[in-house]
Amino acid sequence: MTPAVIRAESVHKSFGRTEVLKGIDLTVAPGEVLCLVGPSGSGKSTFLRCINHLETIDRGRLYVRGELVGYEERDGKLHELSEKAVSRRRRGIGMVFQRFNLFPHMTALENVIEAPVQVGKEPKARARRRGAELLDRVGLADKTHSYPAQLSGGQQQRVAIARALAMRPELMLFDEPTSALDPELVGEVLEVMRALADDGMTMVVVTHEMGFAREVGDTLVFMDDGAVVETGPPADVLSDPRHERTRAFLSKVL
Repeated sequence: MTPAVIRAESVHKSFGRTEVLKGIDLTVAPGEVLCLVGPSGSGKSTFLRCINHLETIDRGRLYVRGELVGYEERDGKLHELSEKAVSRRRRGIGMVFQRFNLFPHMTALENVIEAPVQVGKEPKARARRRGAELLDRVGLADKTHSYPAQLSGGQQQRVAIARALAMRPELMLFDEPTSALDPELVGEVLEVMRALADDGMTMVVVTHEMGFAREVGDTLVFMDDGAVVETGPPADVLSDPRHERTRAFLSKVL
């Protein structure tokens, strides 16, 4: 049996007295596209950030590729790893945020190759060749030397996806990647994500794009108030939700 890429066991997270994650149990198989949906404040983005150890968990266990995220276990207790060790484990995880977070003083190509060269110690010539290939893959072969200010929001987000792919991740995390885009630019980003899914990339996507979830997702997870309310094939959950809370949410967004 192929081990899960992600395995969450009773994951809890609080900010001060506010409990944001209330015991999340989830698994993501290799090549699976899992879409997380739910109202704002339901804990979706926090859970995504925990997968990458951008947020620490308070209780439970969270594994990526069979390894604890950000911790090692000794005598039944979790001990946080050094930042260097965390960074090493994080290399196999690519993340795309709502905001593009591109370096404004660098061209599209320079943004893409920064991590492979500086973190991965990849020779610059090889990184540039692969960076150009990745920009071509996301439909931006003609924007190699453009700066972020010269690109549309959709183009910037596609550069951000190419940048995440440059570290050869086994897992891609998307935190509402289209929410900051004008409506007419959403499709070009979703098309790149659809192609990644077709290529077999394991993906966890926090999204409000229900059409994308239905067409591309293998599993849809509805979260509310820090808990998983409903899980299933997207077509089933969207067309015939079992839980009243899911029905109430979908009635507002579909």
